[in-house]
Amino acid sequence: MNSLSFQLIDELTHDDMVDISECVQHHFNVYLTALDDAEPHNLHDMMLAACEKPLLELVMEKTRGNQSQASAWLGMNRATLRKKLVQYDLL
Repeated sequence: MNSLSFQLIDELTHDDMVDISECVQHHFNVYLTALDDAEPHNLHDMMLAACEKPLLELVMEKTRGNQSQASAWLGMNRATLRKKLVQYDLL
């Protein structure tokens, strides 16, 4: 996305935004369709890896690296946040 895209997103109202769960469901449907007859594996882990790391990156950026504030935003214990930051090589 270019800076213009981010600017347009920032100008959207809450009512204009697409539900994140609808986006995720759409992309999983695309993924499962692309698999044809192959069996999917580890969908839960795949979803976590695809969503959790970018969320952590964004929250840490917005909180300027303040782990206490980030853990409050995310609704998780600071120790859990730190563990996840290490897991995703974000520290």
